[in-house]
Amino acid sequence: MLRSLQVRNLAVLAGGEVELGPGFNVLTGETGAGKSLVVDSLALLAGARAASELVREGAESLSVAGIFDLPAALAARLAEAGIEAEGGELVVRREIGREGRNRVFLNDQPATLRLLQEIAPALLRIHGQREELGLLSTDLQRQWLDRSGGPEGAVLLDRTAAAYREWRALADRLERRRGDGRLRAERLDLLRFQVREIDEARPEAGEEDLLRRERDSLRHREAILHAMGGAHARLFEEEGSASERLAEARHALADVAAWEAVAESALPELAELVARVEELGRALGERLGELEVDPGRLDGIEERLARLERLFRKYGTSCAEVLARRAELGRELTELEGDESGVEALEAGAAAALESYRRAATELSVARAAWGAELARRLGRELGDLALGKARLEVALERAARPGSPLAVGGEPVEFGPNGFDQVVFRFQPNPGEPLLPLARVASGGELARVSLALQLATRGEETGDPATLVFDEADAGLGGAQGAALGRKLRRLARAGQILAVTHLPQVASHGDLHHRVSKRVRQGRTFAEVVTLDASARLAEIARMLSGDRVTPVALEHAGEMLAKAGGAG
Repeated sequence: MLRSLQVRNLAVLAGGEVELGPGFNVLTGETGAGKSLVVDSLALLAGARAASELVREGAESLSVAGIFDLPAALAARLAEAGIEAEGGELVVRREIGREGRNRVFLNDQPATLRLLQEIAPALLRIHGQREELGLLSTDLQRQWLDRSGGPEGAVLLDRTAAAYREWRALADRLERRRGDGRLRAERLDLLRFQVREIDEARPEAGEEDLLRRERDSLRHREAILHAMGGAHARLFEEEGSASERLAEARHALADVAAWEAVAESALPELAELVARVEELGRALGERLGELEVDPGRLDGIEERLARLERLFRKYGTSCAEVLARRAELGRELTELEGDESGVEALEAGAAAALESYRRAATELSVARAAWGAELARRLGRELGDLALGKARLEVALERAARPGSPLAVGGEPVEFGPNGFDQVVFRFQPNPGEPLLPLARVASGGELARVSLALQLATRGEETGDPATLVFDEADAGLGGAQGAALGRKLRRLARAGQILAVTHLPQVASHGDLHHRVSKRVRQGRTFAEVVTLDASARLAEIARMLSGDRVTPVALEHAGEMLAKAGGAG
């Protein structure tokens, strides 16, 4: 749940904070008041790319911060990324500079935008026009269907994807072994050259780091000799050295130890100090002797590093990666040089892996058919409340033919992949008597918005809470009063399992909110300022009345607003 949103210098939102509550939060305001800016600020917290044009005129940067209840599932991922998260709270902060600087902080610790984008779906999800347009994609339709399968669907998807990866790896190896003679010979020549190049260089894991450290030492040899020589002399070698003075101090104290307890207790420590200084002096002396190396050693190191760098450009970024690549090349070379029995073993393995995939993908397809029927039933119920009661939506499973495919379903070779062999298509019939056609071909903009909203409602569970805050950005576009009231009831009911924030222009939706926030805009001293405030009961009544009657709030509008709020409260 999002507890608090703080914004500074985001266009006309010069600064402010809004406290959000559990359940159904609504956000209203006149056209152009700045509601879209609130959604923009939430999008930044969800990892959206930032534009410097959003920075308020006269400011150098903008910042957006959100305080979230930390979902338990994210704690381990944040710890893995080195982000401390204690007390069940996560503060997400974005700072965007006018010159393009973009910084992300999680609990005041620097983080990457990529990490924020990774964890954001567990915190905040925004549903708006972009997602509605994305619904036209058959791939996204498949994802929605699979999501409706819940935990069972996740297990079946993982099993199918794992079976596909196993088959793909064996099929690729077999394809390399079966390659035509010329291509196989060319591949063998390349592999032998690459293996020989690595073997002749004889890289050792970690070698490059040792060489670079030695090179740095040799490059600064004079400074090192001067510093270490001086330290060795002062500690151990020259007259009046540290070791000599410590020994003298020890002897002096030994003379009075019988009469002075402090002198007696200091003797063991001084003896240890003398021993440690002498040991350190000897170590420095030995190292000074080692530094008298062959003058050509530096050239040899440079040549060796240059040779390793050539390997790194081809096979990896370190000796360890080059050796790992050598092992891969060696395995492939052995396979290509193997006898025909090796091909037969690969054929058998690939056939067995394909059969395992067929079983997993078929089980997934059977489950999808059941999920599709249930999803269509739930969608039909939701669409009936959104002024599409006579419309019909069907979830169809199709298969794309692919001549030459190794996988045949129903006797026909088909396209397949890690997500199975189904092509999921949402078919839509807006009016009785018309044909069921793919959603992308038949739905108008308004119908598409309502189908998208119905899909959100149908796939969001009411019994189990979703830790993410769901934001609906004017999902009521194109709806009338009765449909708006139905939408408000649905959103309020669904919000019992979590937190929903809806940006709306319909009083019928706003009246069902558990908490009502208003965006307003005013001009002061030639500058425009927008602010977001949480409304008390009387202010909420006035806002609902404004939404009903326009700029001029009449007694009739106030009475109507009161009736609407009372009815919504009873319906909740």
